[in-house]
Amino acid sequence: MRRITSTILALFFTTLAFAQEKEKITEDGNNEIKINLAYFVFEILEVSYERILMDEFSVGVAANYWFEDNANIEYMINPYFRFYPIDTRRRAATFFLEGNAALLGGTERVYTSQPGFWYWDQYEERSVVRGGAGVAVGGKFLSKNHFVGEVYLGIGRIFGSNNDLEVYPRAGISFGKRF
Repeated sequence: MRRITSTILALFFTTLAFAQEKEKITEDGNNEIKINLAYFVFEILEVSYERILMDEFSVGVAANYWFEDNANIEYMINPYFRFYPIDTRRRAATFFLEGNAALLGGTERVYTSQPGFWYWDQYEERSVVRGGAGVAVGGKFLSKNHFVGEVYLGIGRIFGSNNDLEVYPRAGISFGKRF
Protein backbone atom coordinates (compact mmCIF):
# COMPACT_ATOMS: atom_id res chain seq x y z
CA MET A 1 0.00 0.00 0.00
CA ARG A 2 2.90 2.35 0.77
CA ARG A 3 4.37 1.74 -2.65
CA ILE A 4 1.08 2.76 -4.37
CA THR A 5 0.66 5.83 -2.18
CA SER A 6 4.24 7.00 -2.75
CA THR A 7 3.89 6.44 -6.52
CA ILE A 8 0.68 8.50 -6.63
CA LEU A 9 2.29 11.31 -4.59
CA ALA A 10 5.36 11.31 -6.84
CA LEU A 11 3.18 11.54 -9.95
CA PHE A 12 1.12 14.31 -8.36
CA PHE A 13 4.18 16.46 -7.53
CA THR A 14 5.81 15.93 -10.94
CA THR A 15 2.55 16.96 -12.60
CA LEU A 16 2.55 20.15 -10.54
CA ALA A 17 6.11 20.90 -11.60
CA PHE A 18 5.24 20.61 -15.31
CA ALA A 19 1.91 22.43 -14.98
CA GLN A 20 3.50 25.76 -14.13
CA GLU A 21 3.34 28.33 -16.89
CA LYS A 22 6.24 30.48 -17.94
CA GLU A 23 6.00 33.93 -16.50
CA LYS A 24 5.18 36.60 -19.04
CA ILE A 25 7.65 39.41 -19.44
CA THR A 26 5.92 42.47 -18.10
CA GLU A 27 5.96 45.27 -20.58
CA ASP A 28 5.02 48.85 -20.16
CA GLY A 29 2.23 49.98 -22.39
CA ASN A 30 -0.50 48.57 -24.53
CA ASN A 31 -0.21 51.10 -27.37
CA GLU A 32 1.89 51.08 -30.53
CA ILE A 33 2.52 53.71 -33.19
CA LYS A 34 4.12 52.47 -36.44
CA ILE A 35 5.07 53.73 -39.87
CA ASN A 36 5.10 51.49 -42.95
CA LEU A 37 8.46 51.82 -44.72
CA ALA A 38 7.64 49.43 -47.58
CA TYR A 39 5.01 51.80 -48.98
CA PHE A 40 7.54 54.64 -49.41
CA VAL A 41 8.78 52.92 -52.58
CA PHE A 42 5.30 53.32 -54.08
CA GLU A 43 4.86 56.92 -52.85
CA ILE A 44 2.37 55.98 -50.16
CA LEU A 45 2.50 57.24 -46.57
CA GLU A 46 0.98 54.89 -43.96
CA VAL A 47 0.82 55.45 -40.20
CA SER A 48 -0.90 53.02 -37.84
CA TYR A 49 -1.97 52.84 -34.21
CA GLU A 50 -2.55 49.54 -32.41
CA ARG A 51 -4.04 48.87 -28.97
CA ILE A 52 -3.30 45.54 -27.26
CA LEU A 53 -6.44 44.31 -25.54
CA MET A 54 -5.15 40.98 -24.20
CA ASP A 55 -2.09 38.78 -24.74
CA GLU A 56 -3.63 37.27 -27.88
CA PHE A 57 -5.82 40.10 -29.25
CA SER A 58 -5.35 43.63 -30.48
CA VAL A 59 -7.23 46.21 -32.53
CA GLY A 60 -5.88 49.06 -34.57
CA VAL A 61 -6.32 51.49 -37.40
CA ALA A 62 -4.00 52.32 -40.30
CA ALA A 63 -4.37 55.43 -42.41
CA ASN A 64 -2.54 56.00 -45.66
CA TYR A 65 -2.34 58.64 -48.35
CA TRP A 66 -1.34 57.84 -51.96
CA PHE A 67 0.82 60.57 -53.53
CA GLU A 68 1.06 58.94 -56.95
CA ASP A 69 -1.10 60.66 -59.58
CA ASN A 70 -2.04 57.60 -61.64
CA ALA A 71 -3.51 55.63 -58.73
CA ASN A 72 -7.28 55.24 -58.44
CA ILE A 73 -6.98 55.36 -54.65
CA GLU A 74 -6.12 58.65 -52.95
CA TYR A 75 -6.52 57.64 -49.31
CA MET A 76 -7.45 54.57 -47.29
CA ILE A 77 -8.44 53.99 -43.67
CA ASN A 78 -8.05 50.39 -42.42
CA PRO A 79 -9.45 49.36 -39.03
CA TYR A 80 -8.13 45.90 -38.18
CA PHE A 81 -8.32 43.11 -35.62
CA ARG A 82 -5.35 40.84 -34.91
CA PHE A 83 -5.16 37.43 -33.30
CA TYR A 84 -1.83 36.08 -32.02
CA PRO A 85 -2.33 32.28 -31.80
CA ILE A 86 1.16 31.34 -30.58
CA ASP A 87 1.73 31.81 -26.85
CA THR A 88 5.10 33.39 -26.15
CA ARG A 89 6.65 35.20 -23.22
CA ARG A 90 6.16 38.57 -24.91
CA ARG A 91 2.63 39.88 -25.35
CA ALA A 92 1.39 40.33 -28.92
CA ALA A 93 4.82 39.75 -30.44
CA THR A 94 4.63 36.70 -32.67
CA PHE A 95 2.86 35.37 -35.77
CA PHE A 96 -0.57 36.95 -36.27
CA LEU A 97 -3.73 36.62 -38.33
CA GLU A 98 -5.52 39.83 -39.29
CA GLY A 99 -9.01 40.70 -40.43
CA ASN A 100 -9.45 44.22 -41.75
CA ALA A 101 -11.97 46.55 -43.29
CA ALA A 102 -11.29 49.50 -45.55
CA LEU A 103 -12.70 52.87 -46.41
CA LEU A 104 -11.15 54.01 -49.69
CA GLY A 105 -11.46 57.35 -51.40
CA GLY A 106 -10.36 58.14 -54.92
CA THR A 107 -11.41 58.99 -58.43
CA GLU A 108 -13.18 56.96 -61.07
CA ARG A 109 -13.39 57.56 -64.82
CA VAL A 110 -16.88 57.42 -66.31
CA TYR A 111 -16.85 57.23 -70.11
CA THR A 112 -19.61 59.08 -71.91
CA SER A 113 -21.29 57.81 -75.03
CA GLN A 114 -23.94 59.10 -77.40
CA PRO A 115 -26.45 56.95 -79.27
CA GLY A 116 -24.65 55.19 -82.09
CA PHE A 117 -21.21 56.54 -81.17
CA TRP A 118 -18.60 55.69 -78.56
CA TYR A 119 -16.01 58.31 -77.76
CA TRP A 120 -13.04 56.82 -75.93
CA ASP A 121 -11.61 60.30 -75.46
CA GLN A 122 -14.61 61.63 -73.57
CA TYR A 123 -14.85 60.80 -69.94
CA GLU A 124 -15.43 62.56 -66.70
CA GLU A 125 -13.69 61.89 -63.43
CA ARG A 126 -15.72 61.76 -60.27
CA SER A 127 -14.81 61.23 -56.64
CA VAL A 128 -15.92 57.98 -55.07
CA VAL A 129 -15.77 56.45 -51.60
CA ARG A 130 -15.93 52.68 -51.32
CA GLY A 131 -15.69 50.05 -48.61
CA GLY A 132 -13.91 46.74 -48.52
CA ALA A 133 -12.84 43.79 -46.40
CA GLY A 134 -9.69 41.71 -46.35
CA VAL A 135 -7.26 39.43 -44.52
CA ALA A 136 -3.54 39.41 -43.83
CA VAL A 137 -0.90 37.31 -42.09
CA GLY A 138 2.36 38.45 -40.59
CA GLY A 139 4.81 38.50 -37.75
CA LYS A 140 5.67 41.05 -35.10
CA PHE A 141 8.99 41.43 -33.32
CA LEU A 142 9.60 43.39 -30.13
CA SER A 143 12.95 44.60 -28.78
CA LYS A 144 13.87 45.01 -25.13
CA ASN A 145 13.56 48.79 -25.54
CA HIS A 146 9.97 48.38 -26.80
CA PHE A 147 10.73 49.08 -30.45
CA VAL A 148 8.39 47.16 -32.74
CA GLY A 149 9.02 45.71 -36.17
CA GLU A 150 6.48 43.80 -38.22
CA VAL A 151 6.13 42.22 -41.62
CA TYR A 152 2.73 41.39 -43.09
CA LEU A 153 1.07 40.54 -46.38
CA GLY A 154 -2.60 40.44 -47.33
CA ILE A 155 -5.28 41.47 -49.75
CA GLY A 156 -8.78 42.90 -49.61
CA ARG A 157 -11.82 43.10 -51.85
CA ILE A 158 -13.35 46.49 -52.73
CA PHE A 159 -17.15 46.50 -52.74
CA GLY A 160 -19.36 48.53 -55.06
CA SER A 161 -16.91 48.80 -57.92
CA ASN A 162 -18.00 49.01 -61.55
CA ASN A 163 -15.19 46.64 -62.52
CA ASP A 164 -15.53 42.88 -62.10
CA LEU A 165 -12.92 42.58 -59.38
CA GLU A 166 -11.00 45.29 -57.58
CA VAL A 167 -8.62 44.64 -54.73
CA TYR A 168 -6.53 46.70 -52.34
CA PRO A 169 -3.14 45.76 -50.92
CA ARG A 170 -2.46 45.13 -47.25
CA ALA A 171 1.29 44.71 -47.04
CA GLY A 172 4.17 46.26 -45.24
CA ILE A 173 7.36 46.38 -43.31
CA SER A 174 6.55 48.60 -40.35
CA PHE A 175 8.65 50.00 -37.54
CA GLY A 176 7.50 51.84 -34.46
CA LYS A 177 7.39 52.08 -30.68
CA ARG A 178 5.30 50.43 -27.97
CA PHE A 179 4.39 52.74 -25.10
